[in-house]
Amino acid sequence: DFTFRVMVVQAIWPGASIQDMEDQVVNKIERKLQETPHLDFVRSYTRAGSAIITLQVKGDTNAEEVKDAFYQVRKKVGDISNELPQGLLGPYFNDEFGDTFITLHSISGDGFTYPELKKFAIQARDMLLTTPGVEKAVIIGDQPEKIYIDVSSKALAERGLTIVDLQNAVKGQNAVDPAGSVDTGLRSVRISVEGDVTKAADIRELRLRSGNQVTRLGDIATVSSGLEDPYERKYRFNGHESVQVGVVMAKGFNVRDVGKDVEATYQRFEAGLPYGVSVDQISDQPEVVKDAVSEFMEALGEALLIVL
Repeated sequence: DFTFRVMVVQAIWPGASIQDMEDQVVNKIERKLQETPHLDFVRSYTRAGSAIITLQVKGDTNAEEVKDAFYQVRKKVGDISNELPQGLLGPYFNDEFGDTFITLHSISGDGFTYPELKKFAIQARDMLLTTPGVEKAVIIGDQPEKIYIDVSSKALAERGLTIVDLQNAVKGQNAVDPAGSVDTGLRSVRISVEGDVTKAADIRELRLRSGNQVTRLGDIATVSSGLEDPYERKYRFNGHESVQVGVVMAKGFNVRDVGKDVEATYQRFEAGLPYGVSVDQISDQPEVVKDAVSEFMEALGEALLIVL
């Protein structure tokens, strides 16, 4: 098996400037990562509110040493967690780059939204995970949903409220991920947070307190739910917006056998889909292996005939 020697560490700090991210997050983590055994290099990419740090161990490091090095990364960064700023999300660690998809399918449909396509992809994933020889089924290209809170600066001021009051109320809502952003203008404020339609209804009912006055958020703000805008990336297949599902095979299985079982699973999955939803295969490693074996056997047969 091929061993990937790269780990990505990601940290998110909503509202932080690039300089704050560098000084209070990235530099501290990078200094600690220099202690990693078998380290080759550390690189980072920082922007306002988030940072990605890439670590690579040396090419002659064996699989067990790589595993230990990545364990040490998690441990060492954990050791300095008390030095990192409050409100920081993460750090998150990802070292699963060695997974190779044996199949990749697109799920698309005109008139279907990304959340609807994602629900179909989740159904496919759950069915695939029960298929013999499938270790993972990964959804790619789903678009995150956001809750948008729009309120006029005048409405806040009239009630003695501030943006911080609004943010704290939202963060105190257990059902809502505090990650998000704030856009302020001369006359209005927009706050975006992770969430869905049901959470938007909960947020409308939040109460904001200023002195003895209590204000229902939905009475002064417009709370709506929608896809992330602007989006970071979208996937398309044959010109259609698409959510994709990749399958990773478990060790010890035959790729052609697993490929047949995966295909049978997709046939059952497609049978339950509504009209207009299409499932298309993008890549098929089992078929590639089959063709390669067939070509090899044909060449071997020709060689034997020539020798005989």
